[in-house]
Amino acid sequence: MDNPQNNKQQQYQRLQEIFNIARQRYLDDGGNPHHSGGGVSGKDYLTDAEKEEIRLLGNQVFGETNSLIQKKIQ
Repeated sequence: MDNPQNNKQQQYQRLQEIFNIARQRYLDDGGNPHHSGGGVSGKDYLTDAEKEEIRLLGNQVFGETNSLIQKKIQ
């Protein structure tokens, strides 16, 4: 039987992996290692599939709070 807490930890780890991948892409593209490299310039260094995975994992890990935040952003 799966431990729900362990599952959330795995999901959170996956979120971190995706953000680390995007960070590395930013740095490989010549980004400043002292800056966050967010989507200020229109580049967020995430594929559409990764963005969707982040949305899904975020809802699973952070639940209703994340859903409310996403609604406010849109």
